[in-house]
Amino acid sequence: MKKILVFVFAFYIYAPLVKAQTNNITTTDKFGSQIFLSDVYGRAFVNMYADATGTPYFLPDYKYATITLTDGRKYINVKSKINLVEQELVFIAANGVEGYIGKGMVSSISFSDTTKQGIKNFLFQSGFPKIDNQTNIHFYRVLTAGKITLLKSIIKRIEEHGNELSGEKSKDFVERENDYVFIGTEIKRIKKDKEFFMSIMSDKAGAIEQYFSNSKINFKNEDHLLKLIEYYNSL
Repeated sequence: MKKILVFVFAFYIYAPLVKAQTNNITTTDKFGSQIFLSDVYGRAFVNMYADATGTPYFLPDYKYATITLTDGRKYINVKSKINLVEQELVFIAANGVEGYIGKGMVSSISFSDTTKQGIKNFLFQSGFPKIDNQTNIHFYRVLTAGKITLLKSIIKRIEEHGNELSGEKSKDFVERENDYVFIGTEIKRIKKDKEFFMSIMSDKAGAIEQYFSNSKINFKNEDHLLKLIEYYNSL
């Protein structure tokens, strides 16, 4: 009888804790942390681009992603994709409904994609200082992180075109990319020349000069810039 009473007492203590956890995140071994619309003040998805050619997303298909919100909550293995027009995250909720998280609520999203070159990992982050009409809600792809972090801004917008002969109009998605560096608390748009990189790497001027002497760098080549910054971060 005593063992039964202890079990009942333990159940009433444990049950409210389980309920409190499942109100926010449901975890299973197969799918990880599933997200609810109510958890993130999400809203049901509405397709605003049915009449436009192309895609507003970084990748058109959903990918299983790890999502970190600005309040620190983290969800794993959530089907998601990034809307680069609205700077919002679209996801599949735990009940199967398509929804999206409002601007500025997601601090990072990471996911992988299988390509002809193999598996590529992607990390996008927001929260960087304002620059070039971009605010802290804008997502940047993080190419490498360290004392100098290399960032790629990818922004899409809709452009309307008219056919002078037929008078018909069409809408297309246009993509614009720019590269930046984030150093300390400052973000700078990259100038693709030696002088710019010498100025931001002046504390290691000797080593960087030697690197330039040993390497033929094309400052318009993203892989070359990536290797340069990775080298600097390793010093």
